[in-house]
Amino acid sequence: MFNSKYNHFTVEIDSQKVVTVSLCVADRPMNVLDWSVMNELDQVVAELEQCKAARAVVFRSHKESGFLAGADVHGIAKITSPEEVRRLINFGQNTFNRIDQLKVPTIAVIHGPCLGGGLEWALACDYRVARNNSSTQLGLPEIKLGLIPGWGGTQRLPQLIGMRAALDLILQGKSVDAKKAKRIGLVDRSIEPEVWDHEVAAFITSCVDRKVLPRRRSGDGFLTRWLTIVMARRQTRSQQMHYPAIAAAIEAVQASASAKIDGFEIERENFAGLIATRTCRNLLDMFIAREAARNPGTWIRSRGDVNLREPIRKIGIVGAGIMGAGIAQWAATRGFSVAIKEIDGASVEAGRKRIHDLVQNHAKRKSLGVADIANLLGRIHICSDAAALDDCDLVIEAAVEKESVKASIFRTLGTRTDRDAILTSNTSSLSIESMANVTDHPNRVAGLHFFNPVHRMDLVEVVVAPQTDEETVTRLVGLVRALGKTPVVAKDSPGIVVNRVLFPYLGEAVRMVSEGYDVEQIDNELRAFGMPMGPLELLDQVGIDIALHVANSLRDVLPEAQSVVGPLAALAEHDQLGKKSGSGFYRYAKGTRRGVSILPPGVRLRGENSNQRLPKKDDEVGFSDDTLSPIQRRLVYPMLIEAVRCLELGIVDYPWAVDLAMVLGTGFAPHRGGPLHMIDAIGRDTFTENLVQLRSLHGARFSMPQFTYDAARMNDDCQTY
Repeated sequence: MFNSKYNHFTVEIDSQKVVTVSLCVADRPMNVLDWSVMNELDQVVAELEQCKAARAVVFRSHKESGFLAGADVHGIAKITSPEEVRRLINFGQNTFNRIDQLKVPTIAVIHGPCLGGGLEWALACDYRVARNNSSTQLGLPEIKLGLIPGWGGTQRLPQLIGMRAALDLILQGKSVDAKKAKRIGLVDRSIEPEVWDHEVAAFITSCVDRKVLPRRRSGDGFLTRWLTIVMARRQTRSQQMHYPAIAAAIEAVQASASAKIDGFEIERENFAGLIATRTCRNLLDMFIAREAARNPGTWIRSRGDVNLREPIRKIGIVGAGIMGAGIAQWAATRGFSVAIKEIDGASVEAGRKRIHDLVQNHAKRKSLGVADIANLLGRIHICSDAAALDDCDLVIEAAVEKESVKASIFRTLGTRTDRDAILTSNTSSLSIESMANVTDHPNRVAGLHFFNPVHRMDLVEVVVAPQTDEETVTRLVGLVRALGKTPVVAKDSPGIVVNRVLFPYLGEAVRMVSEGYDVEQIDNELRAFGMPMGPLELLDQVGIDIALHVANSLRDVLPEAQSVVGPLAALAEHDQLGKKSGSGFYRYAKGTRRGVSILPPGVRLRGENSNQRLPKKDDEVGFSDDTLSPIQRRLVYPMLIEAVRCLELGIVDYPWAVDLAMVLGTGFAPHRGGPLHMIDAIGRDTFTENLVQLRSLHGARFSMPQFTYDAARMNDDCQTY
């Protein structure tokens, strides 16, 4: 009755006349929709339309990895023709519309990811059931790629769950678990794993017997819809300039409620218009770069196969301070066993409390029960016994940032731990090579630099010393991926990538304050540029004392850092350490910013910089148009310069790795694609001309790097892996 020669589908009909269409995309670990899959789905639907015997149709995945992760982003990124975009969107819309119009009940059986086109497929069905476990997530994340749902998502979702809830999902690109999906009406059943097969079968039978009716469409009234659209436009006004997909999504969702407008056409045309925007292209590049970074083969180019030992299961941590505790809590949530070594009983108790608070906060965010909390805490063991780390597969040193202390720790670890154990440091400023040299197996030593707060920051810098071997790098990249993070592999160097590129920006902001620029004006300009917060607020968040330590560590590689040490030291001497002390560049009360601080006299630059001019309105004179304001240009260009130098010095192998690190590690305006993408957007000639002008005004730190890179190959390197 059905074609048995599909590459990606199997179609079967049982004794109840229920047709089950199972998706198993060939040669993919997870189901995605590309042209070949969509063409076969179109053929399957054509057969379903002709099948008179069927009483119901069930769509499900044959892969345990999940239902459907959405459209193939690599395929989307390769589309350049507007006509090809419209053809793709029109094809998908028509296919899902035909599923929507089948004469028999249709049921989507969902486990694991059901995202993007996968959810749009499920929305075209009459019913949806979802397995209630941690891997099941439903959402429309297209906004994160600078796009909107294009296969009916902007039309069907508002009709199913209401316009407000639909806009919340679409504009934030967030996903929901099975329980919340049931609560908001996105699915009809949330089924526990232990009764999954039985309950799914029972639900299908109920649908066949018409004992369950499809969920009624949302009954939003005109006033509710109007207010929802008005509020959505108002709340996103500041973002729409950088992210045109926001306005496009709101327009398409609004059209879903109109009988006079073809909402599917609005959706189709808006999608086609977005895919050529620079924002979309930059976000697509970032997605592809992140995929490449998470593949261990990316970082071991043409070096042959690496024979790996057993996977890392037990993680040891030296120090239960902010970073050590954060790493421990996160590793435990990902199923790892964690052992922490502290120096004494008081430190053990302080660390235990810190970890307990982190686990409780995690449980609150994830709505975990008492048993789950106990399970998480049970995976973490903290003590002062030197033997605690002896049987660990990996040890992460997260102690105080003193070279002598770290040398002592690594010397001890080198003698106590197994020779196959990997030893790492969370430092971003001290030499991994020096730490490796005090052990008798330096090939197993590397850096593993997490960012604070660990549970929120996606990036981990994997730092390779000259002695570090390929197997160690491969195992660490695999570990970072298992932790749900994104690795960027970099050469051992002060500041690695993120701090090295970021510090010239932060330092320039400190210089500008010392010259008389307004603190709030500086931060406001950089938020308008697209940064999550301004440089001075960021310094307050990080801590002035931490920034001072970084400045001192970078003086050998960034000579201009020396001139920033004085102002930061003056703030530290007056206990203006930022948010944690109640004042820095701003004043804080109970963690909330309360205005600008009175800065101590030492913040003024001394010596040759004492006669620096105050801001002038003619700062724009002599610059070529790069769309930046004078303040933005002066602060952002130092990052662009240092990003190129990271390539010049071979700190990373790929241009895209610099951009990925800066977006994930600092929040560098994602829509701009990172520092190197931004140089391409500005144009090399314009960038060079403006650097000449900046150098004449502010000094040699604005000199143009001699190194150039092939921008055309930036994303080819991503696509290769």
